[in-house]
Amino acid sequence: MTGWRLNVLITPLRAALAAVGLAVGVLAFAWSGLFNVAATTPHWPITDWFLHYVMINSVKTRTLAIEAPDTLDSPAMIARGAGHYASGCASCHGAPGRPRSPIIHEMSPVAPDLARTVPSWEPKHLFWIVKNGVKFTGMPAWVSGSEREDEVWAVVAFLKRLPDLSEQEYARLAMGAETDGAVGGLVAIAHGPQGPAPRPDVLADCARCHGRDGMGRDGDAFPVIAGQSEDYIYDALSAYAVGTRHSGVMQTAAARIPYAEIAALAEHYAAQPRRPVVPAATPDPELVARGEKIAREGVRATGTPACVSCHGPAPTARNPAYPKLAGQHANYLEQQLLLWEKEDDSRGGGPFREIMRKIAFHMEKDDIRAVAAYYAALPPGE
Repeated sequence: MTGWRLNVLITPLRAALAAVGLAVGVLAFAWSGLFNVAATTPHWPITDWFLHYVMINSVKTRTLAIEAPDTLDSPAMIARGAGHYASGCASCHGAPGRPRSPIIHEMSPVAPDLARTVPSWEPKHLFWIVKNGVKFTGMPAWVSGSEREDEVWAVVAFLKRLPDLSEQEYARLAMGAETDGAVGGLVAIAHGPQGPAPRPDVLADCARCHGRDGMGRDGDAFPVIAGQSEDYIYDALSAYAVGTRHSGVMQTAAARIPYAEIAALAEHYAAQPRRPVVPAATPDPELVARGEKIAREGVRATGTPACVSCHGPAPTARNPAYPKLAGQHANYLEQQLLLWEKEDDSRGGGPFREIMRKIAFHMEKDDIRAVAAYYAALPPGE
């Protein structure tokens, strides 16, 4: 009697049949609906470990060439990051003195408590996560992340401080002079009739960063919008709301403003008196003088026209849709010009943005610094 003999030789045909069988089995299991996708059934511990392991290594691999800026300890950057964190991040990740909603604990996976987890990441890792988000976790990518990496770094600057913040320090950084009611209280669908002044909750949300007087706070953390042209403020907020001006901070803020309130906000801030600001650093007289020459005469070599014809100071009337630059923070002016100078139109803007894009695109960085220093040194009324 001949016995049975097991043939374990692996041939290409057997390997192919096994692969097809495995694929059919996986598809059949998926089709059956037997896998429970409910968030009430968390991953198996080994699945959770594996996914987290994959995420950690993915982030570390993709950040090998990233270098963090040396300005992450800047109070202005920290304040900018805190302002956005309060409205865009704290509801999921929590904040000092602000417990997370019970809803978050029903997520799968649960959004981490950043005060505990941030120390385990380097700044460049945090930058990548904030900018790109993480699949299958509910962590979104940054709005306009490719265009506004400067804003992502501001959030990273704040996250570095987060684990050591007291409740009082967090409230000051995130709310300014406002209270918690200024965050998350807007009802975007409540498009009531426009009154003579902005709706109280709308103004409070803006005032967390810009102040009710439009002068900003924390040094040069936020641009001065007091006394700015009403037309310009209206155009800027509208551009942010529809996404033609890029900013992960301002796009999300403007999009939740009832549209009827944009005109009221523009009127409010345009009516505020514009006061001199304290410069972040003592202006360099030579740099200011060079900036004045560029502003008045332009630069023939780069095709840069004179700035004063549109932005002043000049005795002739100017288009009210062009922003007033006199007395604005130098760092803000420089950053805006650098954004326009990028290939991908990083700044975007209102109806006249193409004019400035063509001008700034050819400006040298040293010329941008000089022009920013000149306008920052001018009295606010110029």
